[in-house]
Amino acid sequence: MSDVNALTLPVGLILLFQFVPIPFFFLILSTSLLILVAKQELVNRQMCMKQNKSSVQGRSDTEVWNLFRSGNESAFEFIYQQYFDKLYNYGCQFTQDHPLVEDVLQELFIELKRRCSHLSETDNIQPYLYSAFRRKLIRSRNKLSRFKAQDRQQSFSIVSSVEEAIINKESEAEAKMKLDKGIKGLSERHREIIFLFFYENLSYEEIQQIQGFDNVKSARNLLYKALQSLRKKLSSLSILLLLCPSILKIYSFLKEM
Repeated sequence: MSDVNALTLPVGLILLFQFVPIPFFFLILSTSLLILVAKQELVNRQMCMKQNKSSVQGRSDTEVWNLFRSGNESAFEFIYQQYFDKLYNYGCQFTQDHPLVEDVLQELFIELKRRCSHLSETDNIQPYLYSAFRRKLIRSRNKLSRFKAQDRQQSFSIVSSVEEAIINKESEAEAKMKLDKGIKGLSERHREIIFLFFYENLSYEEIQQIQGFDNVKSARNLLYKALQSLRKKLSSLSILLLLCPSILKIYSFLKEM
């Protein structure tokens, strides 16, 4: 509490005491004191949160996760802020029902917080969360009668999310249309692994964990098959050169096949 606030309160109360009946005076006094205490508690809490947040930042995934498992609120907030948007974007690739994605994601974090002490260890938080969210969302999606076949067809429409600057806009539109058509012709599992590898920049090991493979080789094989199928569907590989670095990465893989 500043010196100004400390002086203002007694002076103001002395003036009030001369004009306000005693019962009302004590009511005003108690209310004023409660407000000041609440303000000070808020300041203290904000300072504490900043200190806790700084204690989480810079730590390894293993350390952050172990703090969260021990019930550390700052670790939970850090994980939530770090991965919520990424998980939401990932979930929107499975279904156009975005409210469902948000509901399932909120449920996931509530469940994680409730069961934090019982969670298994991990040294890589992102694939751990992606895997848990993927299972939960697919179960919820498949239970709904409103889930239509077009959701499966339109899931992981990767090109739609690319917003990088392109020099030739007309060529870009044509390239996106052709590549989008090719990707939509793939199975949902093939579209997903292309999304995870090229757009989320995840490793084979992380993809193995997310998609539930027994080994890394299975993840490699699935990506290879997905790219083989994509190559057959594209009439011209050079069209990919007009797009963003993520698509250039796909292009380089296709050329090597």
